[in-house]
Amino acid sequence: MKIKYIERGQGTPLVFIHGSLSDYRSWAFQLDFFSKHFRTIALTLNPFCPQSLRGVENKCLISHQAHDISVFLKHLNAGPVHLAGHSRGGALALILAARHPELFHTLILADPAPLDTLLPKEPAVLVELKKRNRFIMAALDQIKQGKLDNGLEIFTDGVSYKGFWKKLAEADKQIRRENALSLKSLPLDGKVPFTLKDTMNLDMPVLLVSGEKSPCLYGMMHNELEAGLKFLKKTIISNASHGMHRDNPDEFNIAVFDFLMTNNTGKHRSDNIEK
Repeated sequence: MKIKYIERGQGTPLVFIHGSLSDYRSWAFQLDFFSKHFRTIALTLNPFCPQSLRGVENKCLISHQAHDISVFLKHLNAGPVHLAGHSRGGALALILAARHPELFHTLILADPAPLDTLLPKEPAVLVELKKRNRFIMAALDQIKQGKLDNGLEIFTDGVSYKGFWKKLAEADKQIRRENALSLKSLPLDGKVPFTLKDTMNLDMPVLLVSGEKSPCLYGMMHNELEAGLKFLKKTIISNASHGMHRDNPDEFNIAVFDFLMTNNTGKHRSDNIEK
């Protein structure tokens, strides 16, 4: 399956994977910054924008997408890359790196979406998972009824905080509208088998990033990942919620850049290419 992407810069590849309701435009605040130092590649996951998810409600897309990206990276023929993923893209990056650790120099996980089989069956966790499933299903129900913005508001506020949707710029809302059907994959994506044993395959340096105002369920994911990761650094982005790379891009970019430069080799120069 062909993967759509935008590419800028030269040097060691740095690959960004977006979350739900998004595409490569999610990384607009990162492309110019990182392309001065890395071959920066932002992906659009299939079958997201401009395609739809009609007819794939019963498929666990995240596993198929992990396979597709592994093939894409091998075809780059550029050696190990740096990989960054946000939310659902963070969970995808986690699965991908555990299956193919040889493909990666480093891994940046920005609030990876919850994976049911990794999280403990503790009452507080189960409450948060139930709450998440409830707002996902409510959002999908509104979208199916043709109440697109109502559904997007429910989901956006659920993964950030109440009132977040209303604060978004119209251009950011439009990106979410164009990718609304991506929410259909979430109920099954969260059930993909992934355990603490899988995290032990991650022998590369890992940066865990969260927002100061991120919902607590993401912190629960971070806590479980910490137990199995060998080379770990954590950072919290101030004045930011779940979409920390958009809420406070300057602080996010500097934190990730410092981590990459500590764990990067080779010389880089800037260029611009779009595909």
